[in-house]
Amino acid sequence: MRKHIFQNLIYQSFYQVLKIIMPLITVPIVSHALGVQGIGKYSFANSIAQYFVLIAALGLPLYGTREIAKVRDSKDDLSKTFWNLEGFSLILTSMVVVFYFLAGFIFNLGLIYFIQVILVLGTGLDVSWFFMGMEDFKKITLVNFILQILYFVLIVTQIKSSGDLIKYTVFISSLAFLNPLTLWFFVHKKISFVRPKINDMFIASKESFLLFIPQVAIVLYTNMNKTMLGILSSKSYVGVFTNALLVTTTIITLISTIDTVLMPHATRLFVQKKFRQGYRMIQKVLNLEVYFTIAIAAGIFAITSKLVPWFFGATFSLMEYVLPIAGLLVIAIPGGMTISKQYLIPQGRIKEYNNSVYIGAVISILLNFILIPVWGAIGAALVSVIVEAIIWLIRLVDFWKRTHLGYSVRQVLMNLLSAGIMILLVKLVTNGFGANVLTTVIQVLIGGSIYLVLTTILKANPLISILKEIRK
Repeated sequence: MRKHIFQNLIYQSFYQVLKIIMPLITVPIVSHALGVQGIGKYSFANSIAQYFVLIAALGLPLYGTREIAKVRDSKDDLSKTFWNLEGFSLILTSMVVVFYFLAGFIFNLGLIYFIQVILVLGTGLDVSWFFMGMEDFKKITLVNFILQILYFVLIVTQIKSSGDLIKYTVFISSLAFLNPLTLWFFVHKKISFVRPKINDMFIASKESFLLFIPQVAIVLYTNMNKTMLGILSSKSYVGVFTNALLVTTTIITLISTIDTVLMPHATRLFVQKKFRQGYRMIQKVLNLEVYFTIAIAAGIFAITSKLVPWFFGATFSLMEYVLPIAGLLVIAIPGGMTISKQYLIPQGRIKEYNNSVYIGAVISILLNFILIPVWGAIGAALVSVIVEAIIWLIRLVDFWKRTHLGYSVRQVLMNLLSAGIMILLVKLVTNGFGANVLTTVIQVLIGGSIYLVLTTILKANPLISILKEIRK
C-alpha cells in the first residue's frame, strides 16, 4: 500500500511540477501580449462561465471519487456505480448548456463568453474522479502532461499581441475539453457497460447535491470577486487580481498533490475503522505543508518588487501591492483543504464541511461589497485572504476538538521566525539589483538556503524526521 501511495505521489508531483514550470514560461508571454485589458476581459467572461461549470459538475468530482474508492474491488459494482454517476452527469450538462446560451444572449456577454461553453461540455465528460477513486494517477498524469506540452507550443507560437485574445480563449477552452475526452480511452479497460437506472441516478444526484451546495459557497468567495471587480470596478483590476491568484494557485496546486493522492487512502482507513492511524497521518501532512507554505508566502513577499516588472509587464504594476497579500493564500488554502479532503469528506462529515464554506461565503459577499469599490484589486485580495483564513481556522478547531491533534506550535513559530529573517536578508542583499530574471533566481536561491538552514538549526524542519523514517 505504501509503495502504491508513493508511486501515485510521484506521478502527481511530476505533473504538478510541470504545471508550475509551464506558467513560468507562458504567463509572461500571455501577459505581455494581451496586456492587463485582455487578461481582464478573458477572466471576467471566465468568471461567469465558471458558475455554469460548477452546476454541471454538481459535486460529482468529490462524491464520485469517494464512491469509486468504496467499490473499486468489484468490477460489477464499479461498472454500475460509474455509469449511474456519468449518466446523471451527461443529462445535467445538456440542460446546463441550454441555460448557458440563454444567459449569454440575454446579458449580451460577447464572443469570449460563448467560446467558453466548451468548458461546460468538458465538465460533463470529465471522468478524472473515476481514476482518482481507483488511485490510478498514472493515466491522469500522462494525459495532462501531453496536453500541457501542446498548450505550451500553442502559446509560444501563436499568442503575439492583444489581437490574439479570441485565439487564446479557443486554445484554453479546447485543451480543457480534450483533457476529459482523452481519459475515456482508458475507462473501458476497467469497466463494462451497465445501463444507468433512473432511480440510481436520482440517488447519485441527491448525494452529489449535498456536496454541490458548499461548492456554490466556495465559488462565492473564490470566483465572485472577479465578477464583482469587473462590475463594481474595472476589467483591468480583474486582470491584475487574476494574475496574482494565478501565481498562488499554481503553487497551491503543487502543494495539494499530497491531498489528492491521500484522500482515497484516508477514506479506506476510516472505512476500516483505523481512525487514530488516519488522524496521525493528517497531522503529519499539516505540519509538512505549513513548513513549505510559510516559506513560499514569505518568498513571494520578498521577491515581488523585482519579479512583477519583467514577468508580467508594465501594465501589471499594481500587482506589486496585490501579490504579497494574495501570497498568504498559499498558507491558508492548503491548510483548510487538507482537513476537508482527508478528514471531513472521507468520514462523511459533510455538514461540518458545508458550515465552514457557508460562513466564508457570507463574509466574502459582505466584505467584497465594502472593500472592492474602495480598494479595487487590493480589496479583493484582502477579502480572499480573510475568508480563507477563517475557513481554515474553523476546520482546524473542529479537527483539534475531536482528535486533540493539530500543528506543532513550536515548529510553526520557528518557521515564521525563519521566514521573517529570510525576507529581511533577501531584501537587504538584493535591494540595488535590477528587475530581471537573474535577480529573481538569486533571490529564490538566497531565500531558500536561509530558510532551510535556519529551520534546521532551530530544529523546526519536519523533513529531517521524514528522512529518518525513510532510512529506517
